[in-house]
Amino acid sequence: MPAHKDAARYFDCALAILATQGYGGLKLAPLCERMGVTTGAFYHHFANWGAFTEALLDHWHRERTHRLVELARREPDPLDQLQVLLDAAMELPHGAEAAIRAWSTIDPAVHRIQESVDLERHSFVRKAFAALVDPEEADRLATLGMYLLIGFEQAESLRDPEVLSWALHELKRTAAKGAASRSAPR
Repeated sequence: MPAHKDAARYFDCALAILATQGYGGLKLAPLCERMGVTTGAFYHHFANWGAFTEALLDHWHRERTHRLVELARREPDPLDQLQVLLDAAMELPHGAEAAIRAWSTIDPAVHRIQESVDLERHSFVRKAFAALVDPEEADRLATLGMYLLIGFEQAESLRDPEVLSWALHELKRTAAKGAASRSAPR
């Protein structure tokens, strides 16, 4: 495995290729060309293409799910946690995520990672909502948030970050209203 800094460069380039060319464009020659390295240099860092794609997906899972959840957990207030998650959702590499989702339809290993990412994201968002609203509504809001994000990523011709931001903030507002009504004296 290459040094973290070198690996991150390869992974960043691979995610950029996924975002612009889809999973079908993610091949060794274009990756090396974009990196400005030879295939020999690539194989100096990675044993083979399979090892690279496995490391790439692990990096994506770790950086775009685990790291973001850890950032949100640092916030003691559930609304602040949701804000961290909303901000993170807006900054995801949406084109690359759409390509990974397409890739997951033909590669069982990628599918397992994609499914794990979806379930982990949903679980943490549900927990953040559950601190504000009842568990059933928390599950529905988390699921709706996942639908919004995945739909946004898949609808390339309709992608409007302002609309996604508005929709995600509406979910947060709904949860805040639910929290206020739960804590209001009866």
